[in-house]
Amino acid sequence: MKNIVVSVVVMTLIAGAVVWNNLALNPPEANYDPIDTAFLSPDWGAISAWPPEGGTDATLVQANPDPAQVTTLILLDDSGSMGGRMSAAKDAVTEAVTQFAPDTRVGVVALNAGLILPVTEAQEAARVLPAQLAPIEADGTTPLGARLAEAANILTEEARRRRGFGVFRILVTTDGDASDGDLMNAAVTQILSATPIELATIGVGIGEGHALNVPGYTNYVSVSSVNDLAGALQAAAAEQTVFQPITSFGD
Repeated sequence: MKNIVVSVVVMTLIAGAVVWNNLALNPPEANYDPIDTAFLSPDWGAISAWPPEGGTDATLVQANPDPAQVTTLILLDDSGSMGGRMSAAKDAVTEAVTQFAPDTRVGVVALNAGLILPVTEAQEAARVLPAQLAPIEADGTTPLGARLAEAANILTEEARRRRGFGVFRILVTTDGDASDGDLMNAAVTQILSATPIELATIGVGIGEGHALNVPGYTNYVSVSSVNDLAGALQAAAAEQTVFQPITSFGD
């Protein structure tokens, strides 16, 4: 009887250790309040002064930037929940970029892997993306806040080089809530209230209840599966000088 009790205790401790290790490697998604629209009122002074002065190399500043030039930064969800859909998601990003206007500038950042492709012309991006995306696997959490802040910094630097001229967009792909919700809320508030950067999100298989779906402030489209991701990205990127809210995709 004593040996049975000891065995049960040991098995319980082992099971507990396994659960603890799984939580450490794959912490649960955070619960957080939706973005408070009371803080999203445009700060026209900050917006008109954007981008702020920085340490941009003077030799990289364009002399005659095109005010219609579109620069799009794609945030690719590579969290563990993407699982077996990761390959299709990577293919969708590549396919979408091949359909972007040739003069569009595009960059790609993965939520966990980080910067995949610095901002470059769409034609060159389409050529190099397959190799750049090849090693990316579905693993980790969903740090939307950290990557949105990084994306805003990348676009701010791009805007400095263009002396503020052009259209600047962030296209987010995600299949779940942020694991850093408070940071995401702060990043979204900063982007929407103090910069002219346009923010769109494509929710994959999660409906329209995501915190990044803020009607009147962000653009959001829900797709049922990753198979619709390429088309949704193309539809979002096809918007020109006016980025109207996306409310549906497909039939």
